[in-house]
Amino acid sequence: MRWRHEPRHDSGLLIGVAAGNAAGLIWGLAFLVPVLLPGWSAVAVTTGRYLAYGLLSALLFRMGGRAMRGLARQHWRSALAFAIAGNVGYYLLLVLGIELIGAPITDIITGCIPVILALVANLTSHAYSWRKLTLPIVLAAAGLLLATLPGGLASADGRSAVREIFGLLAAFGAVALWTWYGLANARFLSRHPDVPHVSWSTLVGLCTGAVTFISLPLTIATHQIGSSGSHSLGWLIGGSIVLGVGVSWGATVLWNLASARLSTVAAGMLVNVETMAGYVYVYADKAQWPPLPQVFGFALLIIGVLVVVRLPGASGQDGSRTRLAAEASSPPPDRAPAST
Repeated sequence: MRWRHEPRHDSGLLIGVAAGNAAGLIWGLAFLVPVLLPGWSAVAVTTGRYLAYGLLSALLFRMGGRAMRGLARQHWRSALAFAIAGNVGYYLLLVLGIELIGAPITDIITGCIPVILALVANLTSHAYSWRKLTLPIVLAAAGLLLATLPGGLASADGRSAVREIFGLLAAFGAVALWTWYGLANARFLSRHPDVPHVSWSTLVGLCTGAVTFISLPLTIATHQIGSSGSHSLGWLIGGSIVLGVGVSWGATVLWNLASARLSTVAAGMLVNVETMAGYVYVYADKAQWPPLPQVFGFALLIIGVLVVVRLPGASGQDGSRTRLAAEASSPPPDRAPAST
């Protein structure tokens, strides 16, 4: 009897890996689009992105009718928590880190998210023995270092110690928020297999757009929104649509599918695809080859990801019933946002 179930598990694993890779490839556009919009600040681009994400989600929410309204009434607390942690809050801390300690150091710190997510996920789920997980984690960590260090560490000249400390806190805070979001989202989908992935991305997007819109006056008052370059408002709107519709809504649907099909450790390692894709897109736009250390870094990342997804238990389907049973007595995340 057991042999009949193996194709289903293999199919689920392939679907999860394909969805996770596709999400990473689309997320990588978030590195490229701002490069194509010189003169517009990162805050302006991201505000446009989340407003576009929210507008699309509002339209889909209205089209969803009674089913979407019921989903919102039941899970709005979780959706709001995810919108703040995975989108608005994460980006706010990321921008603060860049402003206080510079982009290179911040990129190196936030680039560790896939490895940290995999480590924390294994600590909480015990999905793999640490002996089996050591090799892919070491490969991924070495690959991330080689991929990010060629950019060079930003000089600390002219920065006070207090500024450095707050910048580091902001960068590590961004890592903590997205790690929590990655784990919480996988846990939510495990507890609620009846929630459609498209509807969940839409509800989170609706909350993201609402938070962005509410905070818009503060954003305008504290950051430069206007363009200082030659690209018109039309370019910003076009870039915002690509980011909001494709990178935020579409990639989140794919990421939800991957999170439901894979173990959290395997899904976390697939976030490395975003890092590689982002670098490749930017180098392609510049018609340049990446430095040799980055090429080696990308190779190590790919090998690390391949090792994890080939480990027994990479498919999250096998352990889903066990996780649901173990968590049945816990408060559902929609009633306790901090546990999402």
